Amino acid sequence: MYKRDLFTLTTSDQVKLWGVKSSASDAKAVVVIIHGFAEHLGRYEILTEKLLKSNFNVYRYDNRGHGKSGGKIGHLNDFNDFVTDTDLVVEKATQENPDLPIFMLGHSMGGFIAFLYGLKHGYKLRGQVLSGAATDYNPEIKGMKGTLIKVANKIYPDFMIKNDLSEMISRDREIVRSYQSDPLVFDKATAGFYYQFLIAGTKYLVDRRKDYTCPCLILHGENDKIIEKKVSEKLFEIIASDDKTLKIYEGLYHEILNEPEKELVFGDILEWIEVRC
Repeated sequence: MYKRDLFTLTTSDQVKLWGVKSSASDAKAVVVIIHGFAEHLGRYEILTEKLLKSNFNVYRYDNRGHGKSGGKIGHLNDFNDFVTDTDLVVEKATQENPDLPIFMLGHSMGGFIAFLYGLKHGYKLRGQVLSGAATDYNPEIKGMKGTLIKVANKIYPDFMIKNDLSEMISRDREIVRSYQSDPLVFDKATAGFYYQFLIAGTKYLVDRRKDYTCPCLILHGENDKIIEKKVSEKLFEIIASDDKTLKIYEGLYHEILNEPEKELVFGDILEWIEVRC
């Protein structure tokens, strides 16, 4: 019923990005999915199925340094590389679906990437869905961890720092166990990665978020212990988008797409995209 094709894209710095294109029989829009930190595109199978059943084509890819894509695992030289990589996928989706609107969904770090993409290339999209998006400074950066990251980034950017978030992703214990046993999920990254994502990249985003104008659906779990809900509440107030919606899900943890109430979240996403096709 649905067609699935693997694809690879090579970046200007010769990193090979690995992705999957899933096609509906009578598509009315395209959704590009950007995964979060330390995970991979395979964790979005259920969401992809929901989108396909609603006649949306789906493009997923592993970020550089993640999953099956190239680059040193858990490392990043420049946060702008994430945006450039995403544009390769959007251009592919646009060329292969010239008559369909393009939407983008980013979760957590993927929301950070999506938001930066919206700032730079928002005109290429019909709208964005931001799930538990990392769009403000992590409180830990103000403490010893932030100091360690800054010092290590200058001296030895390849220095690995552990950051196991598995127990806080979902109230569904099966999801947590699956995450912990997934060979494509990792629990540490380099000082260079954390500096580019949590410090340099976040500063760039925070300084410019008032200029963001994309139509957007901002979603967050009320009990998110990784990125507090106030991050999305603040984002909603600051951005300049005329078409913006904020939904906070009572009791949900960080991965709202993997919580027991995920069907409610899927429904909100599908309805929001459907209206804007």
